[in-house]
Amino acid sequence: MKKELLKVDKLSVNYGKAAILRSVSVTVNSGKIIGIVGESGSGKSTLIYSALGILGRGGRITDGTILYDGIDLQKISKEEFRRLRGQRLSLIAQDPMQSFHPVRKIRKELQELVKAHEGISVKEAETEMVHYMEKFHLHDPRSILDKYAFELSGGMCQRTSIAMAMVLRPQILFADEPTSALDVTVQKQVVEEMMRLREEDGTTIVMVSHNMGVISYMSDEIYVMLVGYIVEYGSRNNVMNHTIHPYSKDLIDVIPKMGRPAPRKVRNELINKSGKGCPYCYNCVYKTQRCEEEIPDIREIEPEHFVRCWNV
Repeated sequence: MKKELLKVDKLSVNYGKAAILRSVSVTVNSGKIIGIVGESGSGKSTLIYSALGILGRGGRITDGTILYDGIDLQKISKEEFRRLRGQRLSLIAQDPMQSFHPVRKIRKELQELVKAHEGISVKEAETEMVHYMEKFHLHDPRSILDKYAFELSGGMCQRTSIAMAMVLRPQILFADEPTSALDVTVQKQVVEEMMRLREEDGTTIVMVSHNMGVISYMSDEIYVMLVGYIVEYGSRNNVMNHTIHPYSKDLIDVIPKMGRPAPRKVRNELINKSGKGCPYCYNCVYKTQRCEEEIPDIREIEPEHFVRCWNV
């Protein structure tokens, strides 16, 4: 039986006067991999940082709720939120080198993590860390603990950061473009290792990426974001094989395929960021005057498939 771990309901976020998220709703059930895909500026990273309570300077939630396991994350104290991060909610950063302090060895970083959270000793944490590093095929993991991050390759550093994120056995692992700084071969290894976490440990993963190929390979459910809106979401099969929104179709069309010419770029030169009308209306061959004047509600067009479009 599926359990609802995280529910984001009609969330809006501003940085200053700029609207970054616009009434975004996402449901994350236990044991699932949720893929959130969109180009730079779509708001996908802001979404997961909102759930982690780390929006940073100038970022503020203007509307909506975020519930984790029934807990309203906007109503708990900073100290309660800090205890949740790491223990129940964990993050894999986009740049693996930025996951670690530049002048601390990885063992020291692990010790700092243990100090910040109760319930596990340094020795137990090291055992857990080594367990995951071995699972991720890192050779001689104990020697890696005594290195600085800059002494590791990008792939080794990313796998080490994932191992550290898993030390406290979080319920939800948030991954912010974790493969974008890696070469293609290492990308594949990291993706497969993350999927193995779900299969072997039951870890729930929320993955954000601009790469529809990675998202479609990993995810059980896919959310497509464009300038702060969810424009299409549903099961992987529905979004990939019964695609409706023209922006989703363009993201799929640019996935490289063997034996085909290099894909063109997404038609994004004329994105409508006004908040009035469909954000992709200027790039859509099916647009009407209504598309330019009114933003459509997102609605279910078949079981497990929702689309924000006037023309379906």
